[in-house]
Amino acid sequence: MSPIYVPGKVVLAQGQPVPNDPNFAFNSLLLHGNGTNGSTVITDSSGSPKTVTAVGNAQISTAQSKFGGASIVFDGAGSPMDRLTIPAGTTDLQFGAGDFTIECWVYRLDANTATVVAGQSDLSSNPGSSWAFYVSSSENSIFVIGSTIFSLTSPNPSTNTWAHVAVSRNGGTLRSFLNGNIVGTNATLGTSAINNGLTTYPNTIGSLGINVFGLNGYIDDLRITKGVARYTANFTPPTLPFPDF
Repeated sequence: MSPIYVPGKVVLAQGQPVPNDPNFAFNSLLLHGNGTNGSTVITDSSGSPKTVTAVGNAQISTAQSKFGGASIVFDGAGSPMDRLTIPAGTTDLQFGAGDFTIECWVYRLDANTATVVAGQSDLSSNPGSSWAFYVSSSENSIFVIGSTIFSLTSPNPSTNTWAHVAVSRNGGTLRSFLNGNIVGTNATLGTSAINNGLTTYPNTIGSLGINVFGLNGYIDDLRITKGVARYTANFTPPTLPFPDF
């Protein structure tokens, strides 16, 4: 049977079931990182597409990819430091007291410094709604509520290979994952509200907006889900790109 194309750049034989995401409506951000090499046009494939702005040298690259033949590259240097930004005040990225999941595939070119997969960078000036999801052996991922810091061990992928990293909230518990395995747990969150909209800083991918913790490497298939803890135990990482429906 001849192959067919379906959303998310999945290629299947005719007659095979088309994969879908039963929680697609909860996606706040879905970045496949596909496009023309060198392009700074980063498309959000979620049901309510956000404006994504490439800062510094962040761009589409065909040098590495997990799926789709391209990914988003960051060099971890410069001023402004490479990152993607989504405007402050985006309600779909204000998690409140609900569940959420942040995940992507990452390809690190060096592991010498702590780097940020995603965050909201008001870690000192407005801590009431701060958070940062690191890949690191030295920095814990943190979620700051008022003056209280909830931290958990960050996944620390090897260099020069693709790794799936994730963090989720399920009720009062935060969990972090590397390649489907739990690496950190913090069960002290209770009903505290995270990212409550008090920030003036944008949401960022690849570094914090204050030019620190920049990723030297690639990100592919990044998905942020508001309202659903997709992972609460060890799991098998995705073998196909995230569906577009």
